Amino acid sequence: MAKKTRVLFVYPNERQMSTVPPAIALLSQLLKQNGHITDIFDTTFYEFADDIAIGDPDKSIADSLQVRPITDKDDDDLHFKKIKTDPAIDLRKKIVEFSPDLLAVSCSETTFLRGLRLISKTRDMGVRNIFGGVFPTFAPRLVMSNEVVDMLCVGEGENAITDLADRIARGEDYSNVTNLWVRKKNGEIKKNPMTKPVNMDQLPSQTDIGIFGEKRFYRPMGGKIRRLLPVETHRGCPYTCSFCNSPSQNRLYAGKGSFFRKKSMELVKKEIENHIKTWKVEYVYFWADTFLAWSAKEFDEFCEMYQDIKLPFWCQTRTETISEYKFKKLKDVGLNRITFGMEHGNEKFRRDVVKRNYSNKETIELMKIPADLGIAFSVNNIIGFPGETRELAFDTVEINRNFKSDDCAASTLIPFAGTEIRQLAESQNLIKPDQICTITNSEDEGILDMPQWGKKEVAKLRKTFAMYVKFPRNRWPEIKKAESDPEVYSKLSSEFIDTFWNKNDDDLREAAKGLF
Repeated sequence: MAKKTRVLFVYPNERQMSTVPPAIALLSQLLKQNGHITDIFDTTFYEFADDIAIGDPDKSIADSLQVRPITDKDDDDLHFKKIKTDPAIDLRKKIVEFSPDLLAVSCSETTFLRGLRLISKTRDMGVRNIFGGVFPTFAPRLVMSNEVVDMLCVGEGENAITDLADRIARGEDYSNVTNLWVRKKNGEIKKNPMTKPVNMDQLPSQTDIGIFGEKRFYRPMGGKIRRLLPVETHRGCPYTCSFCNSPSQNRLYAGKGSFFRKKSMELVKKEIENHIKTWKVEYVYFWADTFLAWSAKEFDEFCEMYQDIKLPFWCQTRTETISEYKFKKLKDVGLNRITFGMEHGNEKFRRDVVKRNYSNKETIELMKIPADLGIAFSVNNIIGFPGETRELAFDTVEINRNFKSDDCAASTLIPFAGTEIRQLAESQNLIKPDQICTITNSEDEGILDMPQWGKKEVAKLRKTFAMYVKFPRNRWPEIKKAESDPEVYSKLSSEFIDTFWNKNDDDLREAAKGLF
């Protein structure tokens, strides 16, 4: 192929210090293997201050005491300086410099409007675009209702984007590329069928992670700065949580093969080794909805494989997957930190609404295992479900009080398009069918304004959640006052930090010096 297609990925990310997404790195690698040229415009470090900005979720999480606070809570101290120029102007400059044939926008529901605005402000430059990710997959009609969107990808993009780039390079019609919805010149939208899920073991072991730049490799974790890179081990999930898109992916691919897949240990090992060799990675994040969704045989194979690597790693899983055998072995091969999805503390509500069925008594006993082994862990929780009350949410507070967790995070529910919980919220008239969720962990309010529990009240509990979990029960009246009184909240926050986070931990500013 003589001509090469120049693809500029646009990643409208607003989560400062977030982990590098492996999907873009993989797509870029596949394009380059096919002879094309790629680059990226990543907005992660931009400071946004307009009507669709979500602020700095990481700062919001730190301020609500759900993670170890960053000294002075100032990214500039960590040498991760926010970019204060206009991202749309900078994207235009990037387009002039790179001269792309295609703008590929990777977005979730919370970042879609950011991506749409960026593309709208570059529309006059005449570059075709494609939107991909979970939001275009589950809300394709809503995405295509915006005339600036030329096409989108439903489902996985590996085959679609390489086929699209090949056809653009050859000057061929691409309106019938599988998985794509394409807006034709006459305004008609061509909706093409989907292919079966990709064979994960046929994916390259080397991904173009370097497209993001080394600055994005660093992440503050546990009082230290880690040179961290992600490695995808699973795609999809065997569980059916109502707030998650994975069950919807399973339904989307029904009849085409299982969406839930796992990479072979050989491929996982090769990818890690390539990260070590090429990027000198010192910490691994295993990218999987439920890392321990292995069979017993697969789990032992992982431990045997990783025994030769033994880099510290972080992953996430469900409480039901805990066993003393597993966690002893994981600690031995390098498990440094793990995140558990608890989500809700009321058994009946969790079973009926959240669609997670397990007992609190068993969970409390299982959670003693990582604590007794000295494994650092955090617990994820969600508040603000349809039909939830403040009293039900305090069942979540109560169960977390039994865990010896380092962090206990509470996020407000985001009823993503395509999820079962979104359908429930719409059926109760708590959200409009075409409403786009643009916030994550806002300090001010959630999304669902329920008559029995308003969104501002939900946000107040989210902000004080960690206090209710960690402080003695006799402090609860004071914490309740802190929900509305900034002065009381500030006083309790300082006490919380002094009490529950060791002052002798590495200073993040010092740890970050000389990185760049």
